[in-house]
Amino acid sequence: MDDSCKTKYPIMLLHGIGYDDQHYSRYWGRIPEALKEQGAELYFGNQDPFGSIRANAAQIKVSAQQALRQSGAEKLNLIAHSKGGLEARYMISALGMEKCVASLTTIATPHRGISSMDRVKTRSAAFYKGLVFTFNAMLLADGRGKNSSLAVYEQLTADYMEVFNQLVPDKEGVYYQSYALDMKRALSHPAMGLFYILVKKFEGQNDGLVSAQSAKWGEFRGVYTGKGKNGISHPRAADSCQRTVSRKNAQSGIPDIIQFYQEIGRGLKRRGY
Repeated sequence: MDDSCKTKYPIMLLHGIGYDDQHYSRYWGRIPEALKEQGAELYFGNQDPFGSIRANAAQIKVSAQQALRQSGAEKLNLIAHSKGGLEARYMISALGMEKCVASLTTIATPHRGISSMDRVKTRSAAFYKGLVFTFNAMLLADGRGKNSSLAVYEQLTADYMEVFNQLVPDKEGVYYQSYALDMKRALSHPAMGLFYILVKKFEGQNDGLVSAQSAKWGEFRGVYTGKGKNGISHPRAADSCQRTVSRKNAQSGIPDIIQFYQEIGRGLKRRGY
């Protein structure tokens, strides 16, 4: 039996904006089963697809308390993608859950916001609204939530996150680590191409939404990108495409995204979490 991801504390996966955990294969793809196959005990945050950071943090707290009761564990390891990382930080810092969390691993989380949004908003309010409307429409088309308000996207700006980071400090005793992603080129993920070009212009290396610089928090573990020409896009990081590694990719050394999560699990186990 492979127990390489059997961590000391159970793992809770926290999704990003626009999706939910009711049918987790829609968002997380093969990742949960891949972690379970290597011994991980797994739970989900069950946040609202378009909820505010504060409201979703409260929901994660409920889910975390339920997971702790069910597992009998003292703490949890949180692995969060995108906005889920901000909600996890808020729960730990502002909702008194620091003693219940052993570690927080964030993947492509905009800890310093998406400054491209701020720049576009300053230069053209109309273009900014159109850009956010387009992104929202993409999520509605592919996700499971319904969202009539664009207010939640204000929480992803650099201005908002500057204040957020002052009010939501890290807590001693919790291990924080982070990963960034690199999409490499606009054609890697056509739906994210426009956003990739925009963020590339103003912020540099990015996954089609979040820059590598913004994703850094705690112990930065590096930029996950693969060895091919496409890299890893923001949606691809959660295995939303559920693509297995082709024989050609396997021979060239391009890792499957599920192996990335398995390595996170193995790393947490090695560190005693």
